[in-house]
Amino acid sequence: MVSMVDVSIIIPTYNERENLKKLIPGIAENLHEYDYEMIVVDDSSPDGTAATARELANNFPVRVIERPRKLGLSSAVVKGFKESVGKCIGVVDADLQHPPEYIKSFVSVVSKEHDIAVGSRYTAGGRIKGWSNLRSIISKGAIMLCRPLTDIKDPMSGYFFLNRRVIEGVSFNPKGYKILLEVLVKGLYNSVKEIPYTFKPRENGKSKLGIGEYANYLMLLYHLYGFKLNRRLHGG
Repeated sequence: MVSMVDVSIIIPTYNERENLKKLIPGIAENLHEYDYEMIVVDDSSPDGTAATARELANNFPVRVIERPRKLGLSSAVVKGFKESVGKCIGVVDADLQHPPEYIKSFVSVVSKEHDIAVGSRYTAGGRIKGWSNLRSIISKGAIMLCRPLTDIKDPMSGYFFLNRRVIEGVSFNPKGYKILLEVLVKGLYNSVKEIPYTFKPRENGKSKLGIGEYANYLMLLYHLYGFKLNRRLHGG
């Protein structure tokens, strides 16, 4: 029988070696009161991210899953879901845009009050640093496109925590970067709490967001609208 821990943190990576050196100690500092694990899911980063994660595992509770090629952030998170053993499961990007000092609040909310805690840039008190006007317009446009699927203000967030039961038995079809939206549409939950945070600029490396990810997002929307319609038609 697999031994459960309080919290599993899933960290999807591709070329994030230098950022992991800061992120993993930062997470550990904020979870020292809990029994926890960190799961690094790496897509065979050529910069040696997986090797760095294994070195950090000598001092921190880190497990490394190395996949054979670049398969995408959402599928990495779903792989982490399957491998995790935490009662509370969190997703944190490796690029240091998700400050780890918020983690205790997320875990507390999921442990005591709500099924899902979302780090929100668009609820009252949330902020974004370092974005161009174009990037802001694209982000808000993406939220408008999915508004009939959820009333969460920041369904595009990559920083979220949930109770394990939210995803138990759920079949995901991960495309691109927006796994939270699929969780919100398909997951089994009663309440969501949005927690404002400040989204920071990337410290090292390059953004993975490109034209292909916009196409992936449109494909995801097509799938999720179909899923929701089918569930309504069949009384789900």
